[in-house]
Amino acid sequence: MGYGGITTPPPMKNPIQLEPHKAFKKAVVRKGKDGFLTYNYFKLIEVCKELHGWDDEVAQEWVDYNIVGLAINGFKISYAQPRR
Repeated sequence: MGYGGITTPPPMKNPIQLEPHKAFKKAVVRKGKDGFLTYNYFKLIEVCKELHGWDDEVAQEWVDYNIVGLAINGFKISYAQPRR
């Protein structure tokens, strides 16, 4: 049971892969034993910049709004700075 009488959906049984997978696999930093992928937040922004020709601000807003919220049950996000 969630807050205020709202039920929380059960955890997803199958992991989510971001599409197009060929592009977003560059942002994968680990695959867990459960099959769930961990994406690096900063690499997600870089992938979106490459895919769409966006600047840093637009790509970050898009990732925050459209990807981060999905991570609750379908995949994980690491906020560690990637090594160069």
